[in-house]
Amino acid sequence: MRTVIWLHVGCLTILPALATFAAPPGSPRIDDVQLLPYQGWEADPDVIWYDDFDGSDDLLSRYLEYSSDGGDFRPVTYEALGGVGKSLRGIFQRREVSAGGIKKCFGRNPMDYRGLGVRNTEDFREIYWRQYVKMQPGWIGNPAKLNRAIAFAGSNWSEAMIAHIWGGHSNNLCIDPASGVNANSQVVTTKYNDFANLTWLGSRPGTSQIFDTDESGRWISIEGHVRLNTPGESDGIFTLYIDEQVEASRNDLNWVYSWDDYGINAVFLENYWNSGSPVTQERYFDDFVISTSYIGLARSPYNPLVTKTGFRDSDPGDEQAAWQLQIAWNADGTDLVWDSGIIEDSGNAVAVTATNGSFQGSLAGKHELAPGHLYALRTRQRDSNDNWSAWSPWTTTLRTGTLTPGDGNGDGLIDEVDLGLWQQNADPLGTEVNTFAMGDWNGDGLINGSDLALWQQNYDPIGPAAGIPVPPGTDAVSTVPEPSTGMMAICVTLAVMMLRRRRARTGH
Repeated sequence: MRTVIWLHVGCLTILPALATFAAPPGSPRIDDVQLLPYQGWEADPDVIWYDDFDGSDDLLSRYLEYSSDGGDFRPVTYEALGGVGKSLRGIFQRREVSAGGIKKCFGRNPMDYRGLGVRNTEDFREIYWRQYVKMQPGWIGNPAKLNRAIAFAGSNWSEAMIAHIWGGHSNNLCIDPASGVNANSQVVTTKYNDFANLTWLGSRPGTSQIFDTDESGRWISIEGHVRLNTPGESDGIFTLYIDEQVEASRNDLNWVYSWDDYGINAVFLENYWNSGSPVTQERYFDDFVISTSYIGLARSPYNPLVTKTGFRDSDPGDEQAAWQLQIAWNADGTDLVWDSGIIEDSGNAVAVTATNGSFQGSLAGKHELAPGHLYALRTRQRDSNDNWSAWSPWTTTLRTGTLTPGDGNGDGLIDEVDLGLWQQNADPLGTEVNTFAMGDWNGDGLINGSDLALWQQNYDPIGPAAGIPVPPGTDAVSTVPEPSTGMMAICVTLAVMMLRRRRARTGH
């Protein structure tokens, strides 16, 4: 709102002065970060199950049970982690309690009545499971049930233990462990959710208010970890991680006494709101992984595109004029490693490059983020009245992958596509700002024969054995193309010619 103030001195009216009383815009959040095309789950022997929901929409073909909630809970293409593919959308109608879910079995399991379990000859006494969750912008309320890990003990749905991750008493999550085994190591539950015979072992609340309206519109990594107790001991573990930060934890649990008929053998993802949703609203699940080792965030390239949430302002008609993104090496933001500076536009996304911002701190002089590291991000925005929002809290929402030299596009293959990147960007004199994605695979600032040699050394057009299938009749053993000395010389000559042409155009 702009108010005109007229100043009077005696009978003389002096020029009007403008005073701006407009409210600052709401603080944005980090919505999403670009992901590597290949996450590596197929070839990881620790991974029991993964699903990015980009495949078939027929969820009953791979899950023990799937409740579609009349079509409201299903894969959609308009929202997806990393901005590519699909996610699993759930809609809570106003006052609706149950809005759909999926049940995944694995390991030896008496409840796998449809035979869709994986690794069904193994017993798992320790697992991690992770899902990404996003609430629509403007979300209201804590939706209670989210997921649980279970050790089924019989075909009657009896449960030896349940590791619940569900809503806390505010806008947070909590862990709520329960045992269905008595002190004689006998399973006493006789059905699913046999509350009369479950022993509740003590909940612990998380601290992050992820269901607060201010946190809506962004993807959040939720990961659980359970390890069953040593027989007869109270040393079982249950931990909740949000964006790779520990939110709640127990390490003193007697989950099952000495019972060992089965291991942990199911994970359920749920949309169940005990008191019903106050309004019609939707949320999304994506990138579901179950593993025997820590999972963490989905991996990103070294120069990822980062997207913030959309502009919000209480002033009617106000709009975004600028925004800013910062990235820190550590979770508390004390080592700033990249700053976009003020971006004078109404957009919401920026690529983390030396052109779009400045690398500093621990990455001073670099052209890309370091591989295999967890980064914290924050952002702010400015409205058309020059009012800045508060900075968003630092959130650890970006972890870079560790790419094999030669895999310029991060698809898990090292093939002619990557060679094409090297040829396109060949720069043996280092006249450009060169990055891994362009073909600088040894990080020396040049794109030359040394990088080409790495491509040749690691050449793998098929990918990991458990990953991309080989078409019928194709020999899985490929011949590595030999980048001959002549070929290398030609590529370098071309690069020099390109440099000369560039200098001729610019006069330098």
